Amino acid sequence: MNRREFLSLLMATGTRLTLPDGLCNAAQKRKKMPNILIIITDDQGYADLSAFSHSANDIATPNMDRIAKEGVLCTQAYVSAPVCSPSRSGWNTGLYQQRWDPSASWAPGLPRKVKTIAEHLRDAGYVTGKVGKSDFGRGYHRMDVREYPLNHGFDEFLGFSSHAHDFFLLSEDVEKRTPDPHGHSAALGTLFHNRSRKSFEKGYTTEIFTDTAIDFLRRHKSKPFFLTVSYNSVHHLIHEVPERYLKKHNVKKIPNYDPGTMGKYETYYRKYCKLDPISDKNMRKYYLANLNCLDDNIGRLLDAVEKLNLSEDTLLFFFADNGGSPLTGADNRPLRGSKYILFEGGIRVPFMMRWPNRLPGGRTYKHRVSTLDILPTCLDAAGFTVPSAGNLDGDSFLEAVGNDLPSATHSRALFWRFGKNWAVREGDWKLVKTKDFTSPKPTSWILRGPLAPDRPMLFNLKKDPAEQHDVYEQYPQVVKRLNKLFLKWKNQVKNSRR
Repeated sequence: MNRREFLSLLMATGTRLTLPDGLCNAAQKRKKMPNILIIITDDQGYADLSAFSHSANDIATPNMDRIAKEGVLCTQAYVSAPVCSPSRSGWNTGLYQQRWDPSASWAPGLPRKVKTIAEHLRDAGYVTGKVGKSDFGRGYHRMDVREYPLNHGFDEFLGFSSHAHDFFLLSEDVEKRTPDPHGHSAALGTLFHNRSRKSFEKGYTTEIFTDTAIDFLRRHKSKPFFLTVSYNSVHHLIHEVPERYLKKHNVKKIPNYDPGTMGKYETYYRKYCKLDPISDKNMRKYYLANLNCLDDNIGRLLDAVEKLNLSEDTLLFFFADNGGSPLTGADNRPLRGSKYILFEGGIRVPFMMRWPNRLPGGRTYKHRVSTLDILPTCLDAAGFTVPSAGNLDGDSFLEAVGNDLPSATHSRALFWRFGKNWAVREGDWKLVKTKDFTSPKPTSWILRGPLAPDRPMLFNLKKDPAEQHDVYEQYPQVVKRLNKLFLKWKNQVKNSRR
């Protein structure tokens, strides 16, 4: 007689089963664990969320705004890199990715000896799922690598593993007819589905990912679940949007790639990743159309959470993977710069969280947080021991956000390094060595400043959040202190290879 048959017999005979105290406590704890839902957007601008008081005049994101209205809107939230692969490596591990990628590259991957957030939560009893983009800079288009979701803690996955993917071209047929279907950015064709590939003859990734996420919620609504929904909107190719949204935003449809007449897919992809043939004005319209579709689908996802009676018991995070791209029409104002560089526009992102059982609704949280804090915050919310200081670079901010107090990481310096570029923020001071993004030409929605000198720049972000006034010469002691902090951190992460 197996365990299930034994329990059925006990229930049928009316026999009362008494569990040992330890098992009772474990069962009670499991029941109390909240569901965790993380929604990630791709290259969304800091001004492109209408819940923000500084939002652009042409932005309307009513469904995203629901999260802020019912939860907490963070105005000083940072990612650990100005591009998606290292940023995602950071928040998925709770560690600066430079700890195993000393060159601070585009492609840090995932270390084998470090547990990801999905592994932590699966070990704690969660069923885990990932939908959408899975990009850690390495192991693209393969299932036998650490970076593949099912190899770092996820039970289910539907999506792609590359920097970008075509929104419409998702079939096996188009994949076979395309001479170069699997580039790092210029990728098309079938999507991964667990341990196989799935062909979609019709469909749009934003809608397919939402449908898949809703199906996951329905199937696992009675269990504690961890679900990551990582949209590829509003990344390139920004003009690829269902026609009803193009009509709404008064912009014409650009023909999709055709392998029979257009040669290599990468040629098509590169053609539309910059201004001309798309005008500056129209690039913003395509961006707004793409974002409109994304917002509607996030609304569908939120509606499903409510209809399944999951809202009260679900801790929800929403954030962008890095600053808005300089090439898609994204707007990061009032911040300077964009994706790829270490001015605020590249690393400060839209960020919201909601948990009706624990967090107030309608709060604007103005203290600094980092996406490195997400992993320990999730463990804290689930009632499990957070790894001790030194094992993670972030800390739980659950109590701090709930009480509108500075988080544990607020009082510590934050560091960034991306190739030869670097930055450190301590309090209101930021010392940054970065270059302006100049090629290809950025759209007019990207705020620029005086030409960056060939030395670090110092800014007081409280007085000058747009980083327009370099005060390097006026505060040599601050420069010296921050430079010393950065060099100490750089040496520390270099010597902590994972």
